[in-house]
Amino acid sequence: MNQTNQTVEIEPGVHSTRLDNGLTIVTHQMPLQSIAVGAWIKAGSRNEQLAEHGVAHFLEHMAFKGTKNRTAKQIVEQIENVGGDMNAATGIEVTSYYFRLLKDDLALGIEILADILLNPLFETEEMDKEKQVILQEIAATDDDADDVLYDKMIENAYAEQAIGRSILGTPKSVMALTQDQLSGFLAKHYVPENMTIAVAGGASHSQVLQLAQKYFGTMPAQKPASLPIAKFTPDNVKIEKALEQSYLVLGFESLHFNHLDFFAQQILSQLFGGGMSSRLFQNIREQKGLCYSIYSGSWGFNDTGLIFIYAATNGDNIALVKQLIYSELLTLLADISPIELTRACAQIKAGQMMSLESPVSRSEQIARQSIFYKNLIKIDDIITRLEAVTLDDLKRVAKDLFLLHQAQNTPPNSLQVSDLKPHITVQVGG
Repeated sequence: MNQTNQTVEIEPGVHSTRLDNGLTIVTHQMPLQSIAVGAWIKAGSRNEQLAEHGVAHFLEHMAFKGTKNRTAKQIVEQIENVGGDMNAATGIEVTSYYFRLLKDDLALGIEILADILLNPLFETEEMDKEKQVILQEIAATDDDADDVLYDKMIENAYAEQAIGRSILGTPKSVMALTQDQLSGFLAKHYVPENMTIAVAGGASHSQVLQLAQKYFGTMPAQKPASLPIAKFTPDNVKIEKALEQSYLVLGFESLHFNHLDFFAQQILSQLFGGGMSSRLFQNIREQKGLCYSIYSGSWGFNDTGLIFIYAATNGDNIALVKQLIYSELLTLLADISPIELTRACAQIKAGQMMSLESPVSRSEQIARQSIFYKNLIKIDDIITRLEAVTLDDLKRVAKDLFLLHQAQNTPPNSLQVSDLKPHITVQVGG
């Protein structure tokens, strides 16, 4: 074992170690018979060049399609022979590969993770077959109004930028991808400093660390590639589609995940449209019966973010629903009650605490903390930061997020829709 590696105990059962090559191992030992074990890569569709659109997602598929040591069938069989299951996901800034296993199969899980990430073959025959699978995935996405809505929201919110391009790619871009592009993306972005091995469940940190060193410790250190700064590009998009319902999303540029006010933004989104007691749900669905589904949410990225409001309604009601959303937004800027703050904070705190009961959720949580914050955060510290958010914080953040600078001193009851910052609106349907 390399003696220069530093292991830090964050809280009882939660540890982090950074190897000399830059790879990070994070664990949460839990009194369980099972484990969730995964590799999280700080690279996704945002890291692509235009000529390789879709390569991050294609690589995630191809990782399971055969290595120097195993066929695609053997990868699946060796995991399922011990009762495990496996999955992977590509995001805008992160790609993850993870298994759910019994704790006695930890070594198998980490060895196969290393094999698929370090020794993929990218055989032409397998590539051709998997391209057809992805074309079916793209077609299914095009048939789903919600998927179209969100794809168009981010595409137009960050026009002509990798962060805004669809994760799946287009049929044309996917079919054009080559073995060299897969290998090049892997070599450039799947480097130790971009990688976190995360395990939650019935395994100790020392067990995980020993295996991670064995299988990943010889990877050479390499400086990760930098990302271009994102630029928000407001727009108004309408997509005609023969649907029974119309779908609407309004998006405003928001805070990146490392911003000091990010927790306040999460509370603000929660009380506005994050649950059945939220303003949007109560005032537009429950009182007026205009929507089946309406909510708000937020996405945080490395240097930007989106806070958005979603609604699905009858096409005849879409203009009214949009008007009511703006009205609720202006009302939010005028007043937020203490009980709303307390309730939204409690909902987020409960979600954090409940994640401790799921090894899959917990492994994802600690992996993302390691990637985005460079360290793990104690649950108690998260709760403290949430509880420290005040009504004044929420009102200040709401103004910063939604109001033009020149309108921020306007009396709340005098605010108009024209005082809102430029934003993205997308409508799908009739």
